[in-house]
Amino acid sequence: MVEPMKLRELVESLSEKQRRTVMNCLERCGIYDLEEEVNPYPKEEVKRFLKVVSNPIRYGIVKMLIDKWMCVCLIAKALDVDQTLVSHHIRILKEIDLLEEKREGKLRFYRVNKEKLMEYMREMMEELGYEGVAKEG
Repeated sequence: MVEPMKLRELVESLSEKQRRTVMNCLERCGIYDLEEEVNPYPKEEVKRFLKVVSNPIRYGIVKMLIDKWMCVCLIAKALDVDQTLVSHHIRILKEIDLLEEKREGKLRFYRVNKEKLMEYMREMMEELGYEGVAKEG
């Protein structure tokens, strides 16, 4: 992974021609602070969250369980996939604490841990520089 750099360092690493073009633009437009740090990569926790929810099956599970408890058999039926596959994805979602579990007899029911989901979303939005993120869920 690339280490964060100041915008000035990035500009200085360009070819002479690119550097002149960029500096002319920056001087005309005044849109950048050359001392600002550029770090395009997310923190590890945010990266893991994005990797987990980028899978369509896991995203579907999160979407279905945002406001309701469901068991694996219902989730599998809704997604039209095998129950063992759903169980695998539920385990991954539980590893990052995105799901809560409740046992009823032999069945286990799951729903989204909204507090943890909001925590991940706040961290991601803060990393993106969005200042309007509410601190309370």
